[in-house]
Amino acid sequence: MIIPELIRILVNDKAFTVDEAIDVVSKTCAYTNHTILAEALETWPIGYIEKVAPKLVPIIKELDKRVKAKYKSPKVQIIDKENRVHMAHIDIHYGFSVNGVAAIHTEILKNTELNAFYKIYPEKFNNKTNGITFRRWLLSCNHELADYLSEILGPYYKKDASQLEKLLEFKENEMVLDRLSEIKLDAKKRLADYIEEKEGISIDPHSIYDIQVKRMHEYKRQQMNALYIIHKYLEIKRGKKPSTPITFIFGAKAAPAYVIAKDVIHLILVLQDIINNDPDVRPYIKLVMVENYNVSYAEKLIPACDVSEQISLASKEASGTGNMKFMLNGAITLGTDDGANVEIHELVGDDNIYIFGKDADTVIKHYKKGDYVSKDYYEKSKIVRETVDFIVGEKCLKAGIRENLTRLHDEILNKDWFMTLLDLEEYIKKKDEVFADYEKRTKWKKMMLTNIAKAGFFSSDRTIEEYNRDIWHLSD
Repeated sequence: MIIPELIRILVNDKAFTVDEAIDVVSKTCAYTNHTILAEALETWPIGYIEKVAPKLVPIIKELDKRVKAKYKSPKVQIIDKENRVHMAHIDIHYGFSVNGVAAIHTEILKNTELNAFYKIYPEKFNNKTNGITFRRWLLSCNHELADYLSEILGPYYKKDASQLEKLLEFKENEMVLDRLSEIKLDAKKRLADYIEEKEGISIDPHSIYDIQVKRMHEYKRQQMNALYIIHKYLEIKRGKKPSTPITFIFGAKAAPAYVIAKDVIHLILVLQDIINNDPDVRPYIKLVMVENYNVSYAEKLIPACDVSEQISLASKEASGTGNMKFMLNGAITLGTDDGANVEIHELVGDDNIYIFGKDADTVIKHYKKGDYVSKDYYEKSKIVRETVDFIVGEKCLKAGIRENLTRLHDEILNKDWFMTLLDLEEYIKKKDEVFADYEKRTKWKKMMLTNIAKAGFFSSDRTIEEYNRDIWHLSD
């Protein structure tokens, strides 16, 4: 809304002509796109805006008229035939820069979601990969690791995160590798104490901590992680037990009206009850859904993580920043080639990340053709079938609420808009590979070290510097 509001101020209060105001505003405003999800690309009925901001409606209509005079495609119009205002379209037409927040995200904007605009304004489009406040997510929440890095690297990395790369010089140093492993174990012990205090659940610090903490949304595919846990539960019941116990940890909140997301939470809580109360299974796997996941909890979870779950459907995650925080603290990413996972993959190399799943181009083609049918994957795979049907099996129905479980089962089987079953079998195989590699302790420690060393690129210092260099020009 800042674009029509600034035009209004310049015309009404500063005696600009409309043409002058539009020219100034178009050189002042820039647009960052944070997601391609439809629910986040805002559209509003013009009638709503008339009630809330009536003075802006004539300006929005004028901006739309100018666009329609130049471009006939309905894809780029501001007010569509249903009289809905496309907010992002205002930003793109009347701003000087359009950027995505990860390399793959920006390419998707250019080639797919905003392709009609890219054809008009190719010079406006650029990428600014997100960053994290690494001092918060290392120095502030993992004192032991931060102090050790200062000891072996010197303190300069605290101002210049690229200095972390010097850690690679110690990749063959057993003493450094062992110390990093000890620091990780200490963080796992602190988290175990915190979870016992907060949740009343006892977990083993010597188990593998597999963690997925983020907003609860079908595209982030917590439901796929839950299906893996069902698979692992059934394997243990059949006598196939993991060499090292595994603790699966979730943290998430769902939008109040997002029914299926709340059904996924319900399933996870049902599985937590089943697994943690089964004497045959609980020595080998534990499941914890932490309550009221927030930043304070994240500061405990992230330093303790072994396996970072970044398993969104390829093409749907704009960037992700949790993936960056986890790698900074020595967790290994298990993920799709999506969002900033792509750049993490490029930085650490094939040997220091676990990538699975169909790529973004394949997924986009499925959506375009409308040819993905989840039931096909269910019918042709015994593994998929038994994990999905466990949701409405006797154990889950006894522990949970039939309505929630049945609705989720039907959603996965008959819709599965974010293609859980497309990648499920490959996810199971890759995750089993991750847990097998955890047993190769020297290899795993080197992977930890490499991830920490390569995390400096994702400092928000670098991101802000790029925004300033290419968009803000604050020092000019």
